[in-house]
Amino acid sequence: MKLGNGAEPEGGRMIVDQTTLIDLEIFSDASGRGGVLSLMDDTETEVGRKALRSRLANPFADVSSIVETQRAIAFLSEGMNRRFLQRDRTEAVRRYLDSNIVLVPPRNVFWDAVTALWLTLANRDVCREIRAGVAETVTLLQDVSGVARAMLAQDPPPVVKALASEIIDISDGLEVAGPSLTIREPMRVDRIYRGPARARLGRLLEAVGELDALATMARTTKRLGWVMPEIVEAEAFLLDGEGLFHPFIEDPVANPIRLSGGEPMVFLTGPNMAGKTTYLRTAALVVLLAQTGMGIPAERARLTPVDVLFTSLNPADNLRAGLSFFLSEVHRVRDAATHLADGRRGFVLFDEVFKGTNVKDALEASATVILGFAKAKGSGFIFSSHLVELVEALEAGGRVRFNYFDGRLTDGRAEYSYRMQAGVSDQRFGLQLLNEARIPDLLAQIGG
Repeated sequence: MKLGNGAEPEGGRMIVDQTTLIDLEIFSDASGRGGVLSLMDDTETEVGRKALRSRLANPFADVSSIVETQRAIAFLSEGMNRRFLQRDRTEAVRRYLDSNIVLVPPRNVFWDAVTALWLTLANRDVCREIRAGVAETVTLLQDVSGVARAMLAQDPPPVVKALASEIIDISDGLEVAGPSLTIREPMRVDRIYRGPARARLGRLLEAVGELDALATMARTTKRLGWVMPEIVEAEAFLLDGEGLFHPFIEDPVANPIRLSGGEPMVFLTGPNMAGKTTYLRTAALVVLLAQTGMGIPAERARLTPVDVLFTSLNPADNLRAGLSFFLSEVHRVRDAATHLADGRRGFVLFDEVFKGTNVKDALEASATVILGFAKAKGSGFIFSSHLVELVEALEAGGRVRFNYFDGRLTDGRAEYSYRMQAGVSDQRFGLQLLNEARIPDLLAQIGG
């Protein structure tokens, strides 16, 4: 959200479509629970929660905006540890500003006195609502102004300084209600708050929400021990990191990542359940979080920002649109290729692409797509596949790095290290997993 006085760093936003947000479980996990947002969300205000959600769905796409936000996160993490508000008054103020109580126009002292008396005698509920709304707004102005002044006293970075300054400017420019035994004083201030000052108070709520979101990102980074990535400007794609892990996994096995303009494509193989899909989700999540400006689940990372983050980890058919599973995969590849053909820099991740068709078509289609994407040195790609028959063609085309996750059979059961290694795996544990599920035994019990 760009603030009116330029508080938000200038720059474009990364394109993250709904499918990618679902694949990465940003707002909801596979069980329908809260996803990555719930892992982070200890916002103090509803406007902060909305701002945090917006930042996760719309990361930055340029170095300067990301770096400026990183500075704000570092300041709020180390230099400003107090909570933003004692309790969330922003929703009470928002409801008050959106109230359908008719504003009473001012006329003269006598008319105001008559109106106040009439409200007191005949509309006590309206009186209470006006009093409460004005009181909540006055208290909010005092609270946020105090916090903003404390922030400014610590010489904050530009993003925080601009937000805090805007909060103070709005707060200082608004009249507040003095003590009153009658409804006349609250009624006078109500005319201002829900009249000419309504838009300014709306802006104040937005600024409060942005600071709350930034403070939450800072607390999450510190609480979870995440690290700030190094953001670099370069023509060629770069994503280089150590110790990447997914925050949803208990006792995760951390893995590296190496992608560059010389080898912008990773071809990832390995048996089922070895960790390929989790690795794809982790790599994509690291890039998304990095470009919001906050810390990431890794030991270290360097990366060039991308314009598009694009995943296809769980494609499905679409009966309403008349799309088969395979055609859905084709459309997903087309959408990714369209972004790149339009000149956007992307990070594109596909899991078992073209598994919705026969092996021959899958081999030919996969080779065409992978070798085509690998030409884009400004973008990065990870393709996971069981089709090890592709390796010879991909080696001949160049610009592809080969990695795999391994597994082994111990006492008739599949075991995995979850550690990525260099090379190619042709292991297939499909029948073994079938046996572990006792499916052959169950089938043998089916009568004729």
